[in-house]
Amino acid sequence: MHNYKKLTYLAVALALPAAAQADTTIYGYMSAGVESAKASGHGISSTTTRVEDLNSRIGFKGNEDLGNGLQAIWQVESSLRNFEQGGTNDKGQSATLATRNSFVGLQSNDWGTVQLGLYDSAYKRMTTSNLGINLWHDAEGDINPSSVNGVANRRNARLANSVHYTSPVWSGLQFGVSYGMDELRPTATNGTRQNDDRLDIAAEYTAGGLNLGLGYDHEGNKLNSAATAEGQQSITGLKAAGSYTFARTGTLIGASYERVKTNNNGSPNTTQDDWLVALSQPIVGPLTFKAVYAELGKLNGAPNGTNPDDYKAKEWTVGVSYDMSKRTQLFLYGTKIVNGAQQNANFVNDPVYTSGIGTADAALAKGVAPQAITLGMSHQF
Repeated sequence: MHNYKKLTYLAVALALPAAAQADTTIYGYMSAGVESAKASGHGISSTTTRVEDLNSRIGFKGNEDLGNGLQAIWQVESSLRNFEQGGTNDKGQSATLATRNSFVGLQSNDWGTVQLGLYDSAYKRMTTSNLGINLWHDAEGDINPSSVNGVANRRNARLANSVHYTSPVWSGLQFGVSYGMDELRPTATNGTRQNDDRLDIAAEYTAGGLNLGLGYDHEGNKLNSAATAEGQQSITGLKAAGSYTFARTGTLIGASYERVKTNNNGSPNTTQDDWLVALSQPIVGPLTFKAVYAELGKLNGAPNGTNPDDYKAKEWTVGVSYDMSKRTQLFLYGTKIVNGAQQNANFVNDPVYTSGIGTADAALAKGVAPQAITLGMSHQF
């Protein structure tokens, strides 16, 4: 028994260095604002004063040193969707576990990083997120939509069932590849099988205050809404973006341009461009002015009987932020989207709806202009 105890103590002692190499962190972001939100146009005018959750979340992440410069990495991040409403938003959706970037992978300084799970595409990260041009991220003025409902960056996406590779940085240059699989692949009544997969390739270059990004996105075929035949045959996105930060003044200027082409079965193919410009200027001390303007262009190949210009949209967000500390910030902004008669672009976060509020069918009517004025606070932990 005495020898058994000695062996047990020895085993524990040997295990301690390995355990010390693993690291787990709890982190999060809490943000909310008091705002006046409105939808107006085409005979509709409704104003709501609300306390709004601005994309709050909580996460857990960690790594383990595997030796020879190799690490195992993981992350589980969850939205605290609309915590001010008890966890249910205006579409009737509730907060659930691992709704945001959640993955497991391997990381090496020599050959890069591989991740499996739910994660932002290389296209999204290297042409928007990493460039610092999303000045009002997590607010209504967010330009990182991960959907086609925004005014700009419409091919940005968080890919489920996906694998990602991100290279090391070579003399300021880095590239990434993402592939999201269509795991279900339903079959239409005519026998056509869907393959709505997603391939993204992107590159980013950084030199001092200069950041440049290029991206290519391709999505496969999708069935029509009735699941009777193939509808969308493919969507392709191309984007160029850049930003520059002046070291002396802290001024950041940025811009992006994106072209999206959709190949359709049984209807004309369409092409639509979007672009944006962004400016961030420190005023005095921790006070910073921020402005973003974006436009969605005409829809080439618009359905017969409609005007291509009616699918346009414009969005602007202007305001100031005040850093109370490195982790706590106050902000005030105004934001508005002006939609063409056939367009219903909406806010990325906390959209405004004109019908079906509280259900999955909540929608913004075409041609209506959503707008909001918000005073809020955020804290990172």
